[in-house]
Parts: sequence; C-alpha cells; structure tokens
Amino acid sequence: AKGELIQVTFNNYDRAPFLLSDEDTVRFHHAYGLFHKYASDQRNWLKIPLRPGMTLIFDNWRNLHGRMAYTGKRVFYGCYHSRADYESKLRVLQAK
Repeated sequence: AKGELIQVTFNNYDRAPFLLSDEDTVRFHHAYGLFHKYASDQRNWLKIPLRPGMTLIFDNWRNLHGRMAYTGKRVFYGCYHSRADYESKLRVLQAK
C-alpha cells in the first residue's frame, strides 16, 4: 500500500457483520467513529444546489454524497456507468 485512497464505501444504515478479533473490533469502531465524525461535520461538505436542467456527475467510489431536504415537486433521474467504460471512452476521446 502506498497510502493512496482507492475507494470510499460508507453507509451508516447498511453494514454487514464483521468477523474481526476483539482487538481489531475495538480499533475498527474507534476508526469508524472518527470517520463518521468527519463525514458528518458540515464544514467538510460541498453543497451544490441543483437547478432544472443541471447534470451532476461524480466518481461514486471517491466521494460521499447525499441530498438535502427540499420542498416542491421534482423529478430526479440517476444512472450508473462502470469505471472501465468511462476510462475506455476517455482514452478514445483523448486520442482524437
């Protein structure tokens, strides 16, 4: 490991059980608590209000994301693309 971030997967409401030793369980819960503290701190948030017609594209592996409360009616469309497809298309476009 070179200390480089590869992927962030964090959902406080959806976790599978961990099969860790007692010592590792204590260490994990300490680290998880710190991560949750920093992720929940609004000083670390970037808020981007979306307006009709806007598109937001982000790397789902390296960003935590959520939605704020809203009022009124809206239609929200989402889709997913594989990293391999994205990188392939990027290489093709860069070669032009």
